[in-house]
Amino acid sequence: MATLALLAFFLCGFGPPTLLDRDGPNPQRLTVGQLRQMEQAGRPPETITAQAVLVYDVDADRILIQSNAGVARAPASLTKLMTALLILEKGGLEQRVVVEREDLVGESTMGLSAGELLTAEELLWGLLIPSGNDAAMALARHHSGSVDTFVQAMNQRAQARGLTETAFANPHGFDADGQISSAQDMLTLTRLLWAYPLFRQIAGTASATVAGHPLVSTNQLLGTFPNANGVKTGTTTAAGQNLVAGIDRGGHQLFAVILGSQDRYFDARALAVAADNSFAWANLGSGPRLTALDRVYDADQKRWFVRAEGETPALFLPAWERQRLSPYRRLQLPPPGLWAAGASAGVLEWRMGGEVVATQRLVLYLP
Repeated sequence: MATLALLAFFLCGFGPPTLLDRDGPNPQRLTVGQLRQMEQAGRPPETITAQAVLVYDVDADRILIQSNAGVARAPASLTKLMTALLILEKGGLEQRVVVEREDLVGESTMGLSAGELLTAEELLWGLLIPSGNDAAMALARHHSGSVDTFVQAMNQRAQARGLTETAFANPHGFDADGQISSAQDMLTLTRLLWAYPLFRQIAGTASATVAGHPLVSTNQLLGTFPNANGVKTGTTTAAGQNLVAGIDRGGHQLFAVILGSQDRYFDARALAVAADNSFAWANLGSGPRLTALDRVYDADQKRWFVRAEGETPALFLPAWERQRLSPYRRLQLPPPGLWAAGASAGVLEWRMGGEVVATQRLVLYLP
């Protein structure tokens, strides 16, 4: 009787008890392979030739790989990213621009001729797809009235955005004294541009015909590397081969900035593989297959099931921690008489070791 009274004291007024799948996560030791992954993470592969690299996951807001990311180097045609930013920020892309002979500076071009009339948006396509130096000059005049004034605006914008290792001498990227930038600054600039849907569309286009001009992207990753979606190349004698590569990793945006390479596309592929080997997004979810743990019974011994409700969360995890992630269900079943489809049945905790890193609401349902 005393035992029954004690049980009644603890149960009355407190609702149904909380049920756990198990007492707690089992401690796990890292394997030799996982320790090797930890040691190599964040470092670029030894096979690449780039002098500076930076790999960044936008959704995780995390730098995955970097080397000499803050060192100033010649940016080459990555300079045109700042040119594009100023044009997009100004707007008025429907305004028409007359091409002048002084715009035809050679090297990479859109194929313009003096006297042509194009909109600012059409010139933006010619600036970014074939890396047109002629389009850069025409856009600079259109924006500021003169190229020199536009360059001043470029440098003011760089300072305002905290691009501490960046300075410009022209709008197209020809080697020039004092024209510098870093992988970190180019990442910041790319992130600003990525907010513009038009930029994402143009930078991810492999070829197009604009204002009668056939345009082919200088970014050879487009159409050849799975899920490549931009953004810009640059090549000069002083710079070597530069590239900002955009890659869609299962709905998550990745940027790889490569400066001073001898083979930027090899480097981009190697960096993408290294990032995948070290870090990945884990889409959580208990899955559609029902198990004994999904079954619960009401007071009338009617069989119900529990499932996680809402969008499946995603976590960004280092490779050596993926095996430590485990679901941990806390069942808080409704009182008798209140069982119904959709009724709250507790919470599903996703744990990394002893830490809860994500949760989902559990509800009752009948299959």
